[in-house]
Amino acid sequence: RRAPPPSAEVLPESMPKKRRKRPRTSSPQGEEIGTHFLPKTAPKKTKKKDKKRPSQSSAAVAEGGGVKRENVSSSSGTKREKGGGARMSVINDEWQTTIDSWRDIAHLFGDYKSRRVWMPFYYDGECAKHLRKLGFKKVYHKRQDFFQKVNDPDFMQSIELIWDNPPYTGAVLKERILRSLVASGKKFVLLLPSSILHSKLLQDIADLGKVQCVIPRKVYVRKTGADAVPFKYLVWLCYGTSLPRDIMFV
Repeated sequence: RRAPPPSAEVLPESMPKKRRKRPRTSSPQGEEIGTHFLPKTAPKKTKKKDKKRPSQSSAAVAEGGGVKRENVSSSSGTKREKGGGARMSVINDEWQTTIDSWRDIAHLFGDYKSRRVWMPFYYDGECAKHLRKLGFKKVYHKRQDFFQKVNDPDFMQSIELIWDNPPYTGAVLKERILRSLVASGKKFVLLLPSSILHSKLLQDIADLGKVQCVIPRKVYVRKTGADAVPFKYLVWLCYGTSLPRDIMFV
């Protein structure tokens, strides 16, 4: 007789147990293993389109972080352009330069006390009073559009010197002002950030042989009715003024 097969209870513990293989089925798109589906090719990722944000004017990005606005003082040459463009100026970028700051450099331009001086950038009208107190009797200072006046040949012929503190916070506006003044052929003195001296703009549009500068230790400015505050790193950019030296300190 054959011996009966050993029961499961007496099988040795060391005997390996066989694992049952799960059946694999194929599909046109990939392989299915159990409940998981593995595609042969990864799906293409679609890039999400970012919503375009309205860009601020370059005039606003420059120093001060202002924004483009309308209906500002026409003295800063900010009249609406043809084609419906908005005026280009920056909020709070116009200041009154105190009489002490004008006095610091008045002696350098004493020859113009009896000549017609144009101060084109009207804020509160006080700067013209400061110059008149310092002996400059023929100061023209009215709330008018700068770009219109600078392109008026009859008016420009009557002007000997253009001297003022322009609204320079906006880069676009500052460039337009400088280009217009250089093109006019008139002598001018503008209070600007000292960075203008090594800017590519000045090198591109101006005859550097006519460029001079007066560097003040401090310039005091104020808002109407407020206390004066000191500004540093400013320079009086002089063009065609024939000062004794190209760089002067006051």
